[in-house]
Amino acid sequence: MTKAGHSAFMTAIVVVAAVAAVAVGGPAAVALEPDTAAPYPHSPGTTVQEFPVSVVAERNDAVVQNGMSSITLDFGADNRFDGSVSNVSTDDVEITVIGASNQRTVGAFEVAESGDGTIAINFSQRVRVAAGDRILVEVAGMTTPSTDGDYTVSMSTTSPDGTTDGPVSVGYRVASASLTFPNQTASQFNDTQSISLSGVVPNAGYIGVFTVAENGSRGELVGSTGPIIAQYSPRNYTVALDGNVAESQRLEAVVFYETSGGNQGARLNGSFDPNEDAVVANNGMPANATGYVTTLDADGRLMAGSEYGLGARLFFDQGEPNTGYQVQAVENGTLGDVVTQFETPANGSAVIPTAGFGPGQYAITRVDDGSVVSLDGDSTTGAQDDSFFVTESAVETTEASTVNETANGSAGANATTADGTTDQATTEAGATQGTTEDGAGETTAAGDGGDTATAGNESGGGSGDGSSGAFGPGFGPVVAVIALLAAALIAARRTR
Repeated sequence: MTKAGHSAFMTAIVVVAAVAAVAVGGPAAVALEPDTAAPYPHSPGTTVQEFPVSVVAERNDAVVQNGMSSITLDFGADNRFDGSVSNVSTDDVEITVIGASNQRTVGAFEVAESGDGTIAINFSQRVRVAAGDRILVEVAGMTTPSTDGDYTVSMSTTSPDGTTDGPVSVGYRVASASLTFPNQTASQFNDTQSISLSGVVPNAGYIGVFTVAENGSRGELVGSTGPIIAQYSPRNYTVALDGNVAESQRLEAVVFYETSGGNQGARLNGSFDPNEDAVVANNGMPANATGYVTTLDADGRLMAGSEYGLGARLFFDQGEPNTGYQVQAVENGTLGDVVTQFETPANGSAVIPTAGFGPGQYAITRVDDGSVVSLDGDSTTGAQDDSFFVTESAVETTEASTVNETANGSAGANATTADGTTDQATTEAGATQGTTEDGAGETTAAGDGGDTATAGNESGGGSGDGSSGAFGPGFGPVVAVIALLAAALIAARRTR
């Protein structure tokens, strides 16, 4: 056959095919373009508040040419679908046509359910649709499949003359939410205290952490994440507690999803409200987990210039991971003997017991190079500037301070007549005493979120300048006793 003959033959086939198509009812309409179904994944076996399915109308679609009279959603088109749409009514469906510059909600329709996962939406009047418009159907009351996986729902539209566009399949994902809450430690002395969880949070939502009431019910909210982008595989999550956990206890972590917003972008801009947002459930079981959070066995957080009672356990969190440190005595602003050594784990913190210490001034240094650790976070680092004090117990310190104040009031002038030395020492001791009385509660409350128990166990706060440590703790009471003796001798002489 010649080239010309072959060309004529092919043309004839195309013409015949076109005529045949017209003879059986006209050319098939161009299919709709699939857009999205469930822009965030749903958990299995859950009756949802919102299941959105959308398609985009094309230029040659019948509904663009003639308008739209009905929409059909077929969840049963996926043979694995074992969910249900039997509870979906007209009140559970909302339809929006979204154009390039405007959108409108379509009313006046009825919903019929066939029993095989199909929903038919019939409009009472023709709905105008333009090329490029997004047809969004949001369904509430449908129940998702009972197992995890990828599924499809088909959507088709019909014009008033009976021409159908589609069906076109739109995919959606069903994924179980899960949480693992290992037992762990959280510092009650840290305003940025946090806990670590792992699991799957599939619904562009949140993790909320709550106390557990005595009857086992959910208690107060103590922390939460920000909005989480939908994921299908386990991830690690950090939940900030913001210093809300001051004692060891069991906590409950719960997965929520944001209930406001018409799409994932809007939901990711939401904020967590446990009274408004919904708990994610898998086949009716809430996605949650409990874990025991232990606060530190410590009496106070180690800070420069602060005073602590003898035997106090001090929380040190200014270290580096897996590093050796030592506590050294400070005498006249100079590093002295090493009283203990310790090594920080991966989190760079440790608890230092002072049971074996004597009253005195101390600093933390690195074992490898002997450098002083900054306890106040400023640019000046040194034994005097970054030291702390271990004193007698809080009760004994208070009693000694009272004696010191009496000595200063009744015999201070006589004591200073010798050479002025006693006057200087008494002033130093008075400054230390003032720090002991006022520093503990105020400084501790500011430094670690006002932990009352910690404030009561610490015996001082200090100003951080190191001036009160020049003569070492315990000097004030000695001067007080000497002053009282001097006053007694003077009084005895006058009696004679």
